[in-house]
Amino acid sequence: MEKLLTVQELAEMLGITKVSVYQLVWRKRIPAVQISKKCLRFDPVEIREWLSSKKTQVVSPAPKQPVRKSPGRPRGGRRDGYIDVLVEKIKQEVKGGEENGKR
Repeated sequence: MEKLLTVQELAEMLGITKVSVYQLVWRKRIPAVQISKKCLRFDPVEIREWLSSKKTQVVSPAPKQPVRKSPGRPRGGRRDGYIDVLVEKIKQEVKGGEENGKR
């Protein structure tokens, strides 16, 4: 049995940060062995298999959608526009529910 890798060793091996390793584990995207509540280790054989499975998968990025700006007062950034669109949708749904309730 090979020596299990620590989070730091795996991060160095993959060329990523320790935080990124923890995120991969949390999202269940990388095989890990939880020794105790605060102790993670990685089997080098499983990591090699995981890496080789990643080599065959080609992930193409999603096409970028143009950002629609909401009407009304100008606001900064994409997130504010997105929130405005959601608020308008909710208002329309509420208004539609009130009309259906009156009938």
